[in-house]
Amino acid sequence: MSDSTPREPRSSVILYARIDHVDRAVEVRVRNLSATGACIENPGELHQGDQVAVTMGTLVALPAEVMWTSAALAGLHFSDGAIDIAEARRPRERGANNVKASAGWISNIQHAYRRRDS
Repeated sequence: MSDSTPREPRSSVILYARIDHVDRAVEVRVRNLSATGACIENPGELHQGDQVAVTMGTLVALPAEVMWTSAALAGLHFSDGAIDIAEARRPRERGANNVKASAGWISNIQHAYRRRDS
């Protein structure tokens, strides 16, 4: 038997979060989520022990510590305790964070190599 505290149940999710680290903010995919932490795709800049701020859903600037990293993933522990998972899953307004929404290809619709003249 182990004396360690049992882990919070984790849910596989399809969410995106903004990670503020040092002087940079990046959008990352959240792979799984619990009330006390999350597994995210590692943009390559996170290291064990880093302090970050996480914005996902309607939760803004949650303080978190990077507990582990691999080449592709990172594990976060929310520093202020348990979060409301329902609020983390709510859609967030991307425009409110100065992120311009775009469809990707639409901005290049008039590009010479994309246009088809008949």
